[in-house]
Amino acid sequence: MPSKLWWRRAGADKITGMGVSDTFSLLGTLPPDQQFAFAEAALREPYAELQAAAFQVLSDPDGLNRPDLVFQRYLELLPEVRAKVAEQKPVFLGVAREQIRSPRDKDRRAGYEMLAELNGMDAMTSLVPGVKDPSPLVREKVADVLETMALRFYYHLSSWRTHGDPEGRKFVEENRAVMIRALEELLRVFPQHGRKVFLDVAIEAGPEAYSLFTDVILVRPASQVYAACVQTLSIALTETAVELLFKLCQEKEHVVREGAVEALKRRRDPEFAELLAAWLGRLPPERFASLAARTKDVPWWGTVEAARDLSPAAAALLLDFLARSGLDPALRDTLILSFQDSTYPDLRSRALAVLQTVGHPQLAQAATRALEDPSDEVKVQAVRLVISLNPPNKVRLLTPLLNSSHGELRDLVASEVCHVSFARYMESFEKLEPVTRELAARALSKIDSRMVDRLALEICSLDADRRLQALRVVNYAGAREELREVLTELLADPDRRVRATTVKLLHHSRNLEGMRILVGALNDPDPRVRANAIEAFEDAGDPRLAPALEPFLQDADNRIRANAAKALLALGRPEARGVLEEMLADPDEGRRLSAAWAIGEARFGGAEEILRARIAVEPSEKVRARILEALTIRAAEPAGA
Repeated sequence: MPSKLWWRRAGADKITGMGVSDTFSLLGTLPPDQQFAFAEAALREPYAELQAAAFQVLSDPDGLNRPDLVFQRYLELLPEVRAKVAEQKPVFLGVAREQIRSPRDKDRRAGYEMLAELNGMDAMTSLVPGVKDPSPLVREKVADVLETMALRFYYHLSSWRTHGDPEGRKFVEENRAVMIRALEELLRVFPQHGRKVFLDVAIEAGPEAYSLFTDVILVRPASQVYAACVQTLSIALTETAVELLFKLCQEKEHVVREGAVEALKRRRDPEFAELLAAWLGRLPPERFASLAARTKDVPWWGTVEAARDLSPAAAALLLDFLARSGLDPALRDTLILSFQDSTYPDLRSRALAVLQTVGHPQLAQAATRALEDPSDEVKVQAVRLVISLNPPNKVRLLTPLLNSSHGELRDLVASEVCHVSFARYMESFEKLEPVTRELAARALSKIDSRMVDRLALEICSLDADRRLQALRVVNYAGAREELREVLTELLADPDRRVRATTVKLLHHSRNLEGMRILVGALNDPDPRVRANAIEAFEDAGDPRLAPALEPFLQDADNRIRANAAKALLALGRPEARGVLEEMLADPDEGRRLSAAWAIGEARFGGAEEILRARIAVEPSEKVRARILEALTIRAAEPAGA
């Protein structure tokens, strides 16, 4: 046999010390068939030097030129020799492509392996047919090689996305097209290899691989690849998978959409809820809103329920998504309400706010329940809701919180309770007895720190009756000084009743500014305002103010003239008495009425005698009645009063 001759010659080499290259040079002296036999035998030997020498003569176009023999022993070649094969890549690629069509299992297996080693990722589409090879060994080998390539692609893809690796990006961009073409075929023949990694890569490949799901995988609901894909999507934990699932859920094709929905329904992993929220949080606002509006179902809610300790940030995003969603309102509100069971107070509070945003029909009940929440922050939110909803029993609901140790909560409740009490007081003001009015106003002013602000708002009302009523309360509550600036503006009020009442309030101010205001009021076009201003001067009790009143002794208005005379008498000007006596004898009934009242109030010596003398000759029943009233009051006063 030639091999024996070879070994005899090899043995002779050891004896004579002839080198391998010299020995192979002797092959040229042998017949061609023996040369092929000896070279092929050398390829089988586990010695790199022998294999390399044999490779050299067999691959040399000017030598034996039989690269097919090298190919047949390719799986037995040592790494050093395989590297030499790679150096002649074009030649051996051609051989490998021929051999994958060989009837021999071993040749096909070697052909696929050589294609993979020589052509790298570019060989993927050429390798794919091997997964359908009739030989189990060939199919397994090809699937292993393709899986290794897919994992390599997946590694670089993850490195790029996770760490921004430029090398990873370059690898992915260079090999994405061939990877997706190979995946398309591999996923069509999924039963022949059953490798899940190809689905993982398809999921992570991004938009470029989207058509694999809509045109290849999820259009065959009875296939193994459909079931495997649904299962893979139900456990995938990357944002790319989330993006894919949501996009598939919007597909028009029912069978495609149902595959994604089924995958989401299966999910119970708490991590997915956090991942989903993180993905939603990175969406541009307009896309977030659009996606939510188009969402009519939430098959992924099971994973939210499984996430018992969902972070507040993630839950807040999901709450916002629900609020904007196109879900049936009843379902939407039920899901929002579920967040009231959260262990985080700020999340329970946010859920209340979201319920208000969506107009939950039972918001009042939810807010009422939240008033008993263990967290004061949640109670604050609940109180704000109750205030905005304004239920009939609002005060009863809020009153128990008046003694809260939480400052903001206590102040908020107290302010609202006082606001309601003030409003009710103002509404029933006219129905109350004068004494009750005053007592109630004083009580409110003691407990309501914002009483002055509320009165200021009432004073600025467009309704003159409300302004007038507020001024009366100002007097009861003793808030004149706090509201002096606001009251000053009312001296120009278009309603004379308001102006007159304002003057009465301001005259209690004993400071210089108050006096200046009253001097201005003496020139008011309305007689009532001027009369009130004169009374204010009288109450001031300062004789130095008397000259300012003297001109009013000649005023055409009865009340003003009488008020001026009474005030001057009180300020130590007895000559004003003559003015009142003249008025009491004046032919005009109105002047006599004013004089009778002023003399009765003036308290000067001889006043009673003047009134008694007049009643005897007074022709007017009205004037006599007024004189009699004054005399009766004087008679009832204690001696010396």
